[in-house]
Amino acid sequence: MDKIKTGWEGEGIIRRYLEKKHIHYMQADILAKAYNNQWHILEIKHQEMFERPPFDGHGLPRWQIEARLKFQQDTGIKAILIIVDKITKVVYWQYMDNLINGEQFQTKGSSPRLIFPLESFKVIRDIIP
Repeated sequence: MDKIKTGWEGEGIIRRYLEKKHIHYMQADILAKAYNNQWHILEIKHQEMFERPPFDGHGLPRWQIEARLKFQQDTGIKAILIIVDKITKVVYWQYMDNLINGEQFQTKGSSPRLIFPLESFKVIRDIIP
């Protein structure tokens, strides 16, 4: 745990430096070279499902999907959202450009999120025992 904490401290030093210099950055959860030999940027969420109305679904803050899609536009590296549902243990995934072009719902409140219906996602089976 000490090594992890030390790493976070180092990352914080660099983040503060980048902010001071007005250099745009974002933290990727995972960069992965997929089965098709192409790199992808993965945004991982471990959360409970948003329940209807208007539909059951999962999502993330709008700024996160916009940042990942801008990265995709600038680099050609596709952005994927992966959700691990805390309750059902189902793992959902989808390309973010597919999600943003489909049905969505913007929540309100102190932490608004862009929610996509469960039907918009593909399911990965047999990950969580």
